[in-house]
Parts: sequence; structure tokens; C-alpha cells
Amino acid sequence: MIGLFWNIRGLGKIGRHPALVERIKNTRADVVGITETKKESFTPRYLKSLTGPVPFEWFVLPAKRSAGGNLVGCNKEKFSASVCSSLDFTISIMIQDKKSGFIWKLVVVYGSPYEEGKEAFIQELHSIMQSWNGPVLLGADFNLVRFATDEINGNINYKWADLFNDWIHKWALVELSAKNMKFTWTNNQVNPIMAKIDRIFVTND
Repeated sequence: MIGLFWNIRGLGKIGRHPALVERIKNTRADVVGITETKKESFTPRYLKSLTGPVPFEWFVLPAKRSAGGNLVGCNKEKFSASVCSSLDFTISIMIQDKKSGFIWKLVVVYGSPYEEGKEAFIQELHSIMQSWNGPVLLGADFNLVRFATDEINGNINYKWADLFNDWIHKWALVELSAKNMKFTWTNNQVNPIMAKIDRIFVTND
């Protein structure tokens, strides 16, 4: 199985749609999780255009006032899927492999970028883990760091880092880290701020 997670920063912006189509095609992704779509809805025609002849089942967490928004889909030839939950920061789907019958939960995450929403976001992450005791894969943009080394200047909020790490440890999650990328986000300024806020976790089942 090949998975793709991407913070698209607005699917309505020029060039975003063709870039996503190309990325899905080139990676031959079976499962796709897109965050920060900034869209409240998608037409069936639009969703079909993302994968062309490859049939996908898509699920949407609408953006709120053109902020946030998640889109998750999987290859219908390989998997059957249904929505498990659609909350403030996450959308979860249950996926079953059509050949093996294996069932697991996929959670696509876009954490609060604002201080006032981070505690609620972490509470939502706990509720997701409490609701299912089988295999789980969580990925995308958590908007949280774990360690001082996750930001280029080492200046982090330890309150949120500690609560984030407590969640990871409580549910015995394993992080799948990209070996060729230390940071996953930048503000693209002359003196850039860079941080590792995009992550993938799996349960140790």
C-alpha cells in the first residue's frame, strides 16, 4: 500500500489542483489524505478528476470559513471504506482490504494553528484513540512539535510539546519519520522559520 499526505494550503489556489493530480499519479497512491483544503465541498466531477481512471472513494471534512478542511480517499478497487468520525480537526475512516479482509482506521489530521485551539485538538486526539482498539494510522499536519530540535531556532512551547508527547506515549504510538527531511514546514521568508509539524503515527499492533 502506498499512502500520500499533503498540506495543500488551499486547493482553490492556482496550480494546486494539477499539482495534486500529478502527485497522486506519480506516487500511485492507494490512500490519500489532504489537509488545509480551504474548501467546504467538492463536486463529484472535481473528485473524479483527481485520480482519473482509478476509482476512488472520497470523504470530506469541510473547511470552516475557508480555513482548514480535510480530504481523504482510497482506491475502491483495493479497499472498502466508511466514515468513522468527522470532528473539528480530524476525519477518520475505517478501511477494509478487499483481498485480506484486514480492517484499520485512517485518521487525517489538521491541528489547530492557534494557541487557543491546541488543548481541544489534543483532547480530540485522545478521543479518537479511545474509540477504537484496533490498528490506527494517523497522519498529516499536527501543527505541534515534539522536541526543541523540531524547530530551526529551538524556540518551542514546552507545554504543548509535553502534552503531545504524553498522547504519543499513552497510546504507544510509533512515528514513521522521513529520513531525507528534517523539517516539513517553512514560512518562506528571507530569514526562514522551519519546523517539523507534519507527522505519521501508527499503533504498535
